Amino acid sequence: MKHLLLLLGSIAVSLTTGYRLPKSVMPESYRLEIITPFGEKDNFEFTGKVWIETSCVSPTTNITLHSKGLEIEENSLALKDISSKASKPVKGLKVTYEKEHDFLIILLEQSLTEDHRYEIHIPFKGKLDDSLAGFYRSSYKDSKTKEKKWLGVTQFEAVSARRAFPCFDEPAMKATFDISIARKEGYKSISNMPLLTTEPMKEKSGWYWDRFDVSVPMSTYLVAYVVSDFHYKEAEPLPDDKNNVTFRIWSREDALGQVDFAKEVGPKALRFFEKFFNIDYPLPKQDMVAIPDFSAGAMENWGLITYRESYLLYDPKVSTKTSQHGVASVIAHELAHQWFGNLVTMEWWTDLWLNEGFATYMASVAVDHLFPQWNSLEEEGATDILNVFSFDALKSSHPVSVPIGDPKEIDEIFDTISYKKGSSLLRMMSLFLGEETLRTGVSNYLRKNRYHNAEQDDLWQSLTEAAHKIGSLPKTLTVKIIMDTWTLQTGYPVIKVDRDYKNNSVEITQERFLRDTIKVKDEQRSCWWVPLSYSTKFNPDFQTTTPKYWLSCEYDEQKQVIEDLAKDDEWVVFNNKMAGIYKVNYDEKNWQLLIQALKEDLSKIPSLNRVQLIADAADLSYVGSLPYNTFFSMLDYLKKENEYLPWKTALGKADTLKNHLIANPIYGHFKSYMKSLVAPMYEKLGGLQMTKPEASDKLDKIKFQISVASRSCKYGVEKCIEDAKALFKKLQDSPDNSTLIPKDLSSIVYCTALTYGGEKEWNFLWQKYQRSNVASEKNSLLSVLGCTREIWLLNRYLDWSLNDDKIRRQDSSSVFSAVANNDVGYYVAKKFFFDNVKKIFKHVAPNKRRITRYLTSLTGHMQDEEELQELQHFIQENKENFSEVKKGVEQALETVKINTQWQAKHSKSIHDILLKLSQD
Repeated sequence: MKHLLLLLGSIAVSLTTGYRLPKSVMPESYRLEIITPFGEKDNFEFTGKVWIETSCVSPTTNITLHSKGLEIEENSLALKDISSKASKPVKGLKVTYEKEHDFLIILLEQSLTEDHRYEIHIPFKGKLDDSLAGFYRSSYKDSKTKEKKWLGVTQFEAVSARRAFPCFDEPAMKATFDISIARKEGYKSISNMPLLTTEPMKEKSGWYWDRFDVSVPMSTYLVAYVVSDFHYKEAEPLPDDKNNVTFRIWSREDALGQVDFAKEVGPKALRFFEKFFNIDYPLPKQDMVAIPDFSAGAMENWGLITYRESYLLYDPKVSTKTSQHGVASVIAHELAHQWFGNLVTMEWWTDLWLNEGFATYMASVAVDHLFPQWNSLEEEGATDILNVFSFDALKSSHPVSVPIGDPKEIDEIFDTISYKKGSSLLRMMSLFLGEETLRTGVSNYLRKNRYHNAEQDDLWQSLTEAAHKIGSLPKTLTVKIIMDTWTLQTGYPVIKVDRDYKNNSVEITQERFLRDTIKVKDEQRSCWWVPLSYSTKFNPDFQTTTPKYWLSCEYDEQKQVIEDLAKDDEWVVFNNKMAGIYKVNYDEKNWQLLIQALKEDLSKIPSLNRVQLIADAADLSYVGSLPYNTFFSMLDYLKKENEYLPWKTALGKADTLKNHLIANPIYGHFKSYMKSLVAPMYEKLGGLQMTKPEASDKLDKIKFQISVASRSCKYGVEKCIEDAKALFKKLQDSPDNSTLIPKDLSSIVYCTALTYGGEKEWNFLWQKYQRSNVASEKNSLLSVLGCTREIWLLNRYLDWSLNDDKIRRQDSSSVFSAVANNDVGYYVAKKFFFDNVKKIFKHVAPNKRRITRYLTSLTGHMQDEEELQELQHFIQENKENFSEVKKGVEQALETVKINTQWQAKHSKSIHDILLKLSQD
């Protein structure tokens, strides 16, 4: 095992050469001036100058930095030695470019001197385009004047600062930034640091220079500035806020009434993190801005966080409870980054998970602290793990700490593994080390590395020191030994629990869980350090998550025997509270004991472990390690289940079966079975009415009702369909009455109305979409507009998704997903994708990662060998375009291959089970 980890480490080192900047010259500070074009009709060109103070670390005859898509004024480019008071120009410069890696290379006649400081001066020009990367343009329509208003915004992560100004665009090359923005009167500019002065521009009447304070040392991808005519609301200081951070929320004027929730959550979340990490937020202000066109969900630029409108704005009259939770989560996520990512930054993108995993985990902790009534912490923990179980069971998944060579690969790792597996690993550590150890170790790590860069080993060191001091880890064991097996390897284990009922003992073994069941010869055997906790019928110790045993990787014989575990008539459950990222397969008798226990008194096994039992039974049946009868037998207990998370899990697993069975003659029986499961709960939860006003703040209760109601209408529960049609008719008759349909259930009503309606219903909702001023409502309308079964409407909708005048570029893949997830729409979407792939690639560029969303939306529905070959041929024909999303392509092809395997392996047995169930 040790050799495997050393090998993985050496691969990482060898991959990161050639694409990287030389370390001979390092930046210390930037002075950046940008003249923006807003206010000059049809002009989107910006001009700028940058002065970069650098130090020469080793003698060199060239300076290499990054520039992409910028016009460099080579004749005005200058270099001078500023080591002494009398600076000396360096003469005889030549400029060349290496476009493959975006290198701007300044060639010198003589070598630079070690330890001398040099200033590089580069004038440049650029164009504000609509690519959603670099310094780009966004727009909105003023509701009063109907005029199109423009704004300029930055999005530099991961490697797009070079599109805005020449720079050393790597995370470890931190420097300070002194930024000045020139803009026309009537516009405002904001940047990472507070505005110091505004002064008239001598060369242009009616224009002004905004000069900002010098920043703390930071990476280029965190630099930000926005030029707009936006307005803001400022938060009141918190009573215990000694740090006195100025907190402002910015938006277009029409949406300013929707910033109050963010204004309340932001300062409280910031204060929570200051206390949790025991480190003050280091900047004097925090701006948060709602951007109309934005490729990501949000971006953690230090002191100036940018958001999609739907993740910052909240209108209590229109927005759903789920949307409110989403806003709180994303705000908390971005503010957690101010410590994890900004204060301490990963050395290289290999450890992106240190940023994203931490921000995801800490956001769930902060939101639970701020809104305990939402009961959201367990759901986020469980949802993240279930997403990891699905994605990481692919052979084409990747390690959490993933070797990145070419920066073109970076975009593809902003995925489930970096965010959700990263978060789940931190949750796992918190549960096996204890929260106090995690908090102390993390705080020490942040203090030790503040304003610098770090790797995951630096975190492991701090956590080990804290764990040994507190006594939560044996002195013989380190966090690195344990966690390297989880971060340097792909995948996760399934633990096999074989009980010896005569001797009351159990033998435990592990192997990697894979959805592709065809074993490859000489496949590398994986091994994890697994924290084993367990409960039994007579000792239900579910609250204890510190491991009773470690299943280790120290021996070739990777198995362990636990004596005196339980009597022969007792059930056993491993992995208390779903604390570890592993599945558990029991022998048949133990499964039956557990199913019996759930049917007799489900309260004996807590909600999270019921979630795990359902998910494990479903996934183990999927790969043939458990008979499907066992899974269906377990689902039978749902008649007594009254909690959201187990139902959510079961319905999610049923959705997977639905995709496999939708074209199968047996589907009618499956649909009837699901109807019989959900119909009683539909009635019990109140159907499509929110019956209890006191439950309006119970997020889990609302989500439960949404989950059951949506499946009830989808699986044809007559009452649900009639209720939805009647509510929609009332809305058509009184379109301005927003109280007719409970806002949290509106999507179900709309989707059902479109499924059973036609053009009239579609146009009604399209007009509603166009009129809406609330981004979260627009998002849900975009999704339900894909529910129609009218093929021509679906085709028109897909055409519109590539038209910026109809649908914002950021939303085009969401429209495609909405159509593809419709049983009829899948065939329409597939043809559209195959016919228009070049156009789609051009539309989503430069963020090619978004093309993976198109693929994922289709591949879940592709079920046979013919479709697999068709997809392979299609990708081969368009290999030039798909070359930048290699991982996405691999994952898509593997998913279809797994679907075809499932059909071959299970369609007969599922047919027999469903026939029998229909006769019972």
